[in-house]
Amino acid sequence: MPELDTQVQRIARDLPNEKGWRALKRAEGEVLEGLAPSEDAESVLSLVHISDLHICDAQSPARAELMDRFADPHHPMSQLIKLVGAYRAQEILTTQTLESMIRTINAIKHGPATTRPIDAVVVTGDVTDNAQRNELSWYLSLMDGGIVHPDSGDFGVWEGVASKDPKKYDPSYWNPEGTPEGCIEDYPRSLYGLPTIPGLTDAVRQPFTATGLRHRWFATHGNHDAMLQGTVPADPQLLAMAIGDKRLVSLAPDSDLNEIFSKWTQVGPAGYASPEGGQFVDQTSDENRSFNDAFDWAKIHLACDHDGHGMSHENHVAGTKYWFKDVGAVRLISMDTVNTHGGWQGSLDESQFNWLKSVLSDPTPRYFVLLSHHPAATLFNDYAPENSERRICQEELVAELLKHERVILWLAGHNHEHSIEHIGDNNLRGFWHVQTASNIDWPQQGRLVEILEDGERIVIATSVFDHQSPIDLNEATSDLSDPVNLAGISRILSANHWQRRSGEFDLELMAGKVSDRNRYLWL
Repeated sequence: MPELDTQVQRIARDLPNEKGWRALKRAEGEVLEGLAPSEDAESVLSLVHISDLHICDAQSPARAELMDRFADPHHPMSQLIKLVGAYRAQEILTTQTLESMIRTINAIKHGPATTRPIDAVVVTGDVTDNAQRNELSWYLSLMDGGIVHPDSGDFGVWEGVASKDPKKYDPSYWNPEGTPEGCIEDYPRSLYGLPTIPGLTDAVRQPFTATGLRHRWFATHGNHDAMLQGTVPADPQLLAMAIGDKRLVSLAPDSDLNEIFSKWTQVGPAGYASPEGGQFVDQTSDENRSFNDAFDWAKIHLACDHDGHGMSHENHVAGTKYWFKDVGAVRLISMDTVNTHGGWQGSLDESQFNWLKSVLSDPTPRYFVLLSHHPAATLFNDYAPENSERRICQEELVAELLKHERVILWLAGHNHEHSIEHIGDNNLRGFWHVQTASNIDWPQQGRLVEILEDGERIVIATSVFDHQSPIDLNEATSDLSDPVNLAGISRILSANHWQRRSGEFDLELMAGKVSDRNRYLWL
């Protein structure tokens, strides 16, 4: 059963070959750590948590892949830059990966601790990669079911960085189709062992019928849903680039890289590198690459028959993205932690903070479960332009939450990692703060969250699960028309990110410890 997958067996990375490439393998499962609830414990809520889907238009000229190359291990600036996060080999496969995850979630009947059916699926942000309307449309079609056509620009040819055109070919990027005549082999294959998969750039663009979630689901807003590469607010120049017919492929020779990277910041303001003096290639224009405005998030979630997936008419009118919903005895409270003034880390505006305090004062629900894209430790983006509201950061927010003993759990994403910590005193008063890994980076897992009452105490059973797609590369590439096979390729690639094979950004850190994955949490 998919819901028992990581307890019975888990997917692990095998030993590296001479180029550092790791195949995947099956390993022994991990039972839930800690004291299990008693037989008399009563179920309160059962959730599925997924995050950071990053549905990506990998052919968009508004993306910033060219900045990522400075962090490649063979690049002379890599020790200084270390990681940018603007390019991944598997980002061409995000729609198929989400389809595989949705099929897996649909097969889950209940969690490991109870027989309670799933009450809801919660998605904690970064559902898109570059805040584009076509990405947002693909995401909703995947979640609710329908035809998905993950292509843009010229539907007859791949126009992303993995180009088969010798005039546009760049060895810095993984080219699954192989090396065009007269060109050198790309570095991901020659230096880091990535495979050749002929036909992949055509396969990833083919339309398919998405299954759609059979469970009720709710959405939380993330920084990649509002800003370019999750960092830079849109402006007319960037919009013209996104929908235009030119792609910037290299910066001006005299570009000041220190100045450029100083604008690519955790705390706003933030900005893209100037295209002035850079090199461009031709590309097919596409109006569907327009950026989401403040009202699009609520509008698209309200455009279906499932109570807005958290959104309300008031959200649409005001352009806000925070909400609450009562599910049985639990109130889900979704915070919008995106600082749309710039910077990829988070905070709340003061109006939302006052709203949150009001919602927490309501005596109706027994318990509060918080949802946000950013976890607590990343809420330090206090940038606020003149005449805008001040920003509420971690210390002030957590102090308020600890005043309310019915706050029991905070679910978040953003860091693309599994992590569990308790916030409160040593007597286990306070709440649990749980982060779940992403759908795009290793290990590409979701999380089951079950809340129970056991006498005078609360216990939260949490366990992670894998999307059910092939882990063997030969099997995954045997039929490129199957979205689930393509999702398998995505996971294999995610396990081999060549910038994250060691050091402070090692892939295994994203998977967390056993205690960050399968565990009983008591209050």
